[in-house]
Amino acid sequence: MRYVKIKARNYNEAMMKLKMEHGDDAIPISHKYIKEGGLFNSGLFAKDLVELTAAIPERKGVPKVKPEKKSTIDFTVSDSEPLRPSAQKAITPEYIPPRAHEPARKTADPGAGARPATVIVPPPVHETRTEPSRSETARTEEPAARPADSASMRKLEREFSEVKDTLNRILEGQGTHHERRAGCGTDEDNAMKPYRDMLLGNEFDREECESMIGEVLGSVSREDLRDRFKIEKTLKELIKSKIVTSGPIKKGHKKKIIMFIGPTGVGKTTTMAKLGAIFALREECKVAFITIDNYRIAATEQLKKYAEIMKIPIHVVNDQKAFKETIDNEKAEIIMVDTSGRSHRNELKISEIKSYADMVEYDFEKVLCVSACTKKADLVNVFKSFDKISVDSVIITKVDETSYIGNVVDIADKYKKPISYFTTGQEVPNDIDVADADKMVNMIMGTAN
Repeated sequence: MRYVKIKARNYNEAMMKLKMEHGDDAIPISHKYIKEGGLFNSGLFAKDLVELTAAIPERKGVPKVKPEKKSTIDFTVSDSEPLRPSAQKAITPEYIPPRAHEPARKTADPGAGARPATVIVPPPVHETRTEPSRSETARTEEPAARPADSASMRKLEREFSEVKDTLNRILEGQGTHHERRAGCGTDEDNAMKPYRDMLLGNEFDREECESMIGEVLGSVSREDLRDRFKIEKTLKELIKSKIVTSGPIKKGHKKKIIMFIGPTGVGKTTTMAKLGAIFALREECKVAFITIDNYRIAATEQLKKYAEIMKIPIHVVNDQKAFKETIDNEKAEIIMVDTSGRSHRNELKISEIKSYADMVEYDFEKVLCVSACTKKADLVNVFKSFDKISVDSVIITKVDETSYIGNVVDIADKYKKPISYFTTGQEVPNDIDVADADKMVNMIMGTAN
């Protein structure tokens, strides 16, 4: 089995080229939309192409037939011209002695001033030769080669006929992409406009938006453009493929440490209180809080209030030594650590949080909290900066404050970080949900309705 890539202007044309070049045995595996060319390799004015990946089964090769080598010797010798050396060499290997009763004829006229030349008369056809010549060997092999050639030609004709029938069915059923655009371009634009606006509103890259819209158009027929359900179903599957979830945080076999990190003002403290309440009150685990946030007094007082209500012990530490001692001495099953909010541009402060994280020697999970209200350009920098701490999962906060969460979904997908929870309000512990791909797709798609 070998694999090939076919590039074409659309999926149907790629399938046509695949069938034409590799026959019906070719197995299409996947396809994607790419851009090629462009002004100075910048992507500007680049062509939209489809790259089709297919598997080609290996075929047993048809034995090659050696071409017949024809050897001809010109026995015509002029009385006025001498034999050339090349002619002599050609005649010598084929020399056959004349019969005893038939002497060789001589054609010479010494009186005419011409050089005498001897012409060898070939033997009669019925005379048996001891060793066949090369031309005879080729003629002997020729009949054996003809059936193989004929069978190969018949097979090629049959395959070509099958490819032609397949192409006719494709063209009759759907037509080419350009024909569809010429006939129903307005219909496509009208049908896909709300979905294109929805993707752009969720801050998906424009190229990525057009790629997803193109895949939807390539997957539905012209008649299905009127069916909103089929369009949404196809688009939901594409968006869902970008969402990776990790499920709820689970307690370890022994002691487990959960550290909440992220920019300022994203709701880390409230999120930690919600999860602390879930583990302590609903799952009846022994939970403890640690805060290393010495910059915001209000945040520490807020966490102390939550801990008092839920009867959870809380420790305020000021340095790494006290942090390690507290973790070692605490007997709780789950220890949640609240860190101070740090700007993604402050690398020194992020390194400080990393130094705390590097001291943990237990089952450890680092959670990055990001707000759904953050611009995508800032989210890129947030993920890039906090990735130095090697975060394990992402919690999307303040989902209730925006209509779009695709910005976080797209960046998390690019950084290969699974999403564990998303929060939908300030109420503890109710306004938090385990991340579910279907729920999140519906939230993203809700802006198209």
